[in-house]
Amino acid sequence: MAIKKFPGFIDVHVHLRDPGATHKEDFQTGSRAAVKGGFTFVIDMPNNPTPTISPEALQEKIRLAEQKSIVDIGFHYGTDGQNTETFKTVIDNEKVFGLKIYCNYTTGTLLVEDQLLWNNIFREWESKKPILVHAEKEKLPYMIALSKKYNRHLHVCHISLTEEVSMVRRAKEIGIYISAGVTPHHLFLTEKDVNRLGSLAMMKPPLGTQADQEALWKGLRDGTIDLIETDHAPHTKEEKEKTPAPFGVPGLETAVGLMFKAVHEGKISEREVIKFFHDNPARIFNVPTHENTFIMLDPDQSYIMGEDGYETKCHWSPFDGWKLYGQIQMVVIKGKTILEKRKLI
Repeated sequence: MAIKKFPGFIDVHVHLRDPGATHKEDFQTGSRAAVKGGFTFVIDMPNNPTPTISPEALQEKIRLAEQKSIVDIGFHYGTDGQNTETFKTVIDNEKVFGLKIYCNYTTGTLLVEDQLLWNNIFREWESKKPILVHAEKEKLPYMIALSKKYNRHLHVCHISLTEEVSMVRRAKEIGIYISAGVTPHHLFLTEKDVNRLGSLAMMKPPLGTQADQEALWKGLRDGTIDLIETDHAPHTKEEKEKTPAPFGVPGLETAVGLMFKAVHEGKISEREVIKFFHDNPARIFNVPTHENTFIMLDPDQSYIMGEDGYETKCHWSPFDGWKLYGQIQMVVIKGKTILEKRKLI
């Protein structure tokens, strides 16, 4: 066993719930969960109760994050299709890393299903920063076509189905500017786990079949899928026990351990973990990196998830009790030690 140095990992897809739903998470607890999980830079999604679809809402998020967070936080701007005139105001903001479109029903009020609005959004987002889409099944071909039409960088979030992997693969083969991410929960859980976990396994997109999961692993290995994104979406356990239960699971503290479990099982290499959690996220989203930002862990050391608790405010995980690998031992951000001997300082 040997502790090794890795670059600080980047999660391009988190929901830290601040402002508006801070009983689930906030920038302080969410950033602590990020550090505990080995992430030194995260990018927050816009579907808050007051969505991030105006320059004012964006500035409020930036202000709160600067007050509370112990990691670097960026933001994805949101759209309801009616706010395209604000794009010019936020497009060059250094804290904005992309634009998010919700084409399928999920948490929040930002669902956009009108094809004319999709077209306007792609036309008006005059930037090299990615347009991120939650676009399942038959919605995805529309997004790919608009990406080609307007020469926009498309990032497909939390890809989950065999057919979606095939669509992205074909788009890449013909030169469309497209990238894709996958979550650890879609890589390690299937629809069969819903029987065991109940509402704790309810998320959007929903868990797929064993065949879908195998297609996701293949897509990671052959370069179709570019990165791992947690889609960290905490809800309290009390909320998850209600009917209907809200969609989403926490993921910041489990993602790295799960992927080193995959290394241990021979599914991917240690080098690929760095590619999926650092190199590709930094390149695709133009995330600034710092030579004195790094993490330390032993890839061969196993541990039981949850045995020393959770930093996320929701205090649960669908992977509670799992044997994972590579527990984070130290986190240094821009030369400042934030976590040492597995404890936040």
